[in-house]
Amino acid sequence: MRRRLWHPSGRRLAVWLDQGDPKLDEHLATCERCAGRLEDLSRPVAPVGEALRTMLAPPPDLQPRLRTGIARKMQNREDLRLLVELMGLPWQTARAMVTPPPGDGDDE
Repeated sequence: MRRRLWHPSGRRLAVWLDQGDPKLDEHLATCERCAGRLEDLSRPVAPVGEALRTMLAPPPDLQPRLRTGIARKMQNREDLRLLVELMGLPWQTARAMVTPPPGDGDDE
């Protein structure tokens, strides 16, 4: 028996999956290439874009978490600024007490 050199189109394979076609039965029983194509056709294929959107979607609570985190960071900065000012206050006081006022020189 002479081996066939043709392979059915993807559309014909899809029709064979849905309705069957006795003309293709013998070929599909012996052709590994077409059997692989049939396996690919029989798997449900989800659109890649939809799968990526689902996988890469931000979590639903992202905005509240960001707002809370940003507010906390801003409060920490404000607290640190106040602490630095309070720690600098004694230094400014001592400098004001030790430094002679301008115009009070030893020019006499």
